[in-house]
Amino acid sequence: MIDGLGRVWVAVVLAVIAAVGVLAVLAFRPPEPLADAPAGEFAAARAEQHLRSVAQRPHPIGSADNERVRGYVADTARTLGADVAVESDDVVVPWRGVVRVATAHNVVARVRGTDPSVSGGKALLLVAHYDSVPTGPGAADDGAAVAAMLEAMRALTTSPVRNDVVFLFTDGEEAGTLGAEAFVRRNGVDEVGAVLNWEARGSGGPVWMFQTGADNEPLVSAFGGASSRPIANSFAYEVYRRMPNYSDFTVFHSAGARGLDSAFIEHVDDYHSPRDDVERLDRGSLQHHGETMVGLVRALGDRDLRAGGGGGDAVYFDLFSRVLVHYPTWLAVVLAAVTVVATAVLLVVGVRRGRLRWRAVGAVAGVAVGAAVVAGALSFAVWLLVAAVRPGLGFLALSEPYERGWFVAGFVVLGLAVLVAAARLVRRWTSAEVTAGVLVVTAVLLVATTVAMPGAGFLFQWTLLLGLPALWTTRLAFLPPLVAAAIYPPLVGTVMVALGMPLSAVGVVFAMLAGILLLPLLMTSPRPGLVASAAALVAVALIATGAVRFGFAPDEPRPDSLIYLQDTDTGRTSWVSADPAPDAWTSRVLGDDPERVTLTGTYPLLNEPLMRADAPQLGLPAPAATVLGTTEASARTVTFRVTPTAGAWRTQVTLSDRGRRACRFGDADLPAPTLELYGPAARDITCDLDPGTTLEVGVIDHWAGLPAEAASLVGPRPPDAVPVQSGNRPYDAAVVRAVYRF
Repeated sequence: MIDGLGRVWVAVVLAVIAAVGVLAVLAFRPPEPLADAPAGEFAAARAEQHLRSVAQRPHPIGSADNERVRGYVADTARTLGADVAVESDDVVVPWRGVVRVATAHNVVARVRGTDPSVSGGKALLLVAHYDSVPTGPGAADDGAAVAAMLEAMRALTTSPVRNDVVFLFTDGEEAGTLGAEAFVRRNGVDEVGAVLNWEARGSGGPVWMFQTGADNEPLVSAFGGASSRPIANSFAYEVYRRMPNYSDFTVFHSAGARGLDSAFIEHVDDYHSPRDDVERLDRGSLQHHGETMVGLVRALGDRDLRAGGGGGDAVYFDLFSRVLVHYPTWLAVVLAAVTVVATAVLLVVGVRRGRLRWRAVGAVAGVAVGAAVVAGALSFAVWLLVAAVRPGLGFLALSEPYERGWFVAGFVVLGLAVLVAAARLVRRWTSAEVTAGVLVVTAVLLVATTVAMPGAGFLFQWTLLLGLPALWTTRLAFLPPLVAAAIYPPLVGTVMVALGMPLSAVGVVFAMLAGILLLPLLMTSPRPGLVASAAALVAVALIATGAVRFGFAPDEPRPDSLIYLQDTDTGRTSWVSADPAPDAWTSRVLGDDPERVTLTGTYPLLNEPLMRADAPQLGLPAPAATVLGTTEASARTVTFRVTPTAGAWRTQVTLSDRGRRACRFGDADLPAPTLELYGPAARDITCDLDPGTTLEVGVIDHWAGLPAEAASLVGPRPPDAVPVQSGNRPYDAAVVRAVYRF
């Protein structure tokens, strides 16, 4: 029985653990932006001047504004004293079932080092893309990085480093890393010592390094001292490399380059949207981008960047967003082996001395795992209920509510309720057995991650290692959860931001894997059943409040979309939308009960179920395809030219399968029958066919935004609506199709 003093001690310990967790969360934020700084340092206010020039309007690849931004970047880099070249290359890239064709214009600005022989001529390469999506001005993605690189270039020219530093501003990242592909094909990576790529998936939050390449320990070490907030963990990389996501860094990594990939990711509702503007960008994120860039250039600029000596891979994580802990992977394996063996020895000793019973330890471990599973399942089920009650969430990217804090708090408290309920179940066993049971779970997870995902092993390594004394005396059972409180909270928060609320259950499970370490302390609390019930009610109240408060307003708008579809082959014109349902704006032309259709076979651009209603004929100009020449021999060869209209930013070409042997663009073979052409230039395509075969060519122009003729028919959006983001679902556009037969 725990006396009053013991309960007071437990309460104090729990308060300290909670305080550490809160401190870790509060520390996870970008630094304060600087209005001014010494010449060799970074100031967000100076970078903002560049950003305002870059992020005036959307500037996707092939657009006039893309050319404007390219000119600004090149001219500014020349003014700063860099050697500047604009590399223009036709690039053909297979991409998720289509072949993307474009002319990418990369801006390459080299700042000469004082002694580049230190790295045998290898340069440090900083990368950001200057193109945006067609739906937003791209202040965060990736204008912040472009502006930060220009300000970092200015800082570097005041105090050069020994290595050459190349600032690469790529084109066409949003269309599938086209500029990065063009750069690597032209230049290779043999002369690149390290790649530092900069991205964003939202308009704020701290910059965290989420991906590395091989032999990363020297770069991770440099990152640790590069800024006031070196935020990174190797668990993120283990997860990211198993996902289908990409950035320009993916191209360099695949080509064999070493490097680091960093981004800020909060406020995803602004991502790829008209709201990704200068006013909404977190200036602290801009400051964090830039000070990290400058710090890394200073840290790596005088080093030998050749990988010959190597440093191996690292396991790494930050503490309170201020200190980056890192050590070699081989040491992580040794530590894990020693820690697990020590755990096993202490368990055996405990059993032999009569302090532990194997069956009890196993039962506690089962309860602990069950608690994590139950909490995750409940969180997932509750979110499904919220989504059913509030179908308007489907309008939002990742179904991410604007006021997500209510739901995050609710899921955290729901996990706490399950944890306290589990603590009630384990009261039948001794505190030593409960401590042993939760540490057995941690040991199993440590073994599993060390074998399958070595970079994730730190999540369990340090809680288990610091938990070993608790196997000897339960008075030290507070040590594992104290360590977890310093490591887990910002990581769990990042998981929830990265995956979105529909997958918040994943974050809850990870929180529970840390939370089960509290069971030896929570089991001593009086009336745990009542506490668990109260926590469950609070969780329900928080989540219900979030659901009730959910709605759309001018400062929290509903993203919707409307497409004018004109098919010159069939003569039909339609309004279509991939929104979940008509809203006050789209129902003006779709009505309240539009037809539901799937048009992917005819319009590969529209790859989702659609609402459709008839639309008036507007006679928009159609793209053209004209024959340049044919030959008839053992194969029939047709060369034709596709010419987009002036209003199109992307043109999709589909080639009939019957009798088609092979097609090519210049010297590049086209491995798929669907092409996406970016930019206004006409493109020549050659196809080899069976003799006597007719080639059917479908050409579809995609205009970004509704043309004035269509917009006038539907009228302006209400103030609580905004165009849907690129990448979420088909966005405002005119889609004009023509079919040609050669």
